[in-house]
Amino acid sequence: MLSDPGVPVSDDADLVRRAQAGDLGAFEELVRRHQRGLFSYLYRMCRNTSDAEEMAQAAMVKAWEKLGSFRGASSFKTWLYRIGTNLCFNLRTRRKPTEELDETMGAPDAERPEAAFRQKVREERVRAALACLPEDQRAALVLSVYQDMSYKEIAETIGKTVRAVDSLLFRAKSNVRKALAEDRAKGVI
Repeated sequence: MLSDPGVPVSDDADLVRRAQAGDLGAFEELVRRHQRGLFSYLYRMCRNTSDAEEMAQAAMVKAWEKLGSFRGASSFKTWLYRIGTNLCFNLRTRRKPTEELDETMGAPDAERPEAAFRQKVREERVRAALACLPEDQRAALVLSVYQDMSYKEIAETIGKTVRAVDSLLFRAKSNVRKALAEDRAKGVI
């Protein structure tokens, strides 16, 4: 088993080679490593838990099916996120986005309800500003800010050049600032 303390931890490239050779356990380890981050990214892109879960699972299945064609020109992570990005873009072109109730909304902090309320409002405003961005800008910004990817990784993930990613991020940040300017002036965020 890969998680045994006595067994050395493999890097993704080694796991991919082993999975390509038919080692299902190696692919399962790749899934464990990247499942949470991929879901988080897809959720921020489509803003719907069930769609994000469905797309994350579909991306993993597609990665398994296409693993033989993976040549390692990019990291496994960026290749997997590229699959997820394509699935997300395809879903969004097939239907209009829907808003989802926040299932994780807990009770506000009893000691500081104003702070909890302000934080929730801030999160909603940022989420709304992200939702208004064009898909490629939103993808670049989410991958940069929430997934901590480099410009090169983002470029590989969304199929753009590093220079195009730089431009997308500049425009995305500018658009988010504009969308939040009124709230910032009112002291809401």
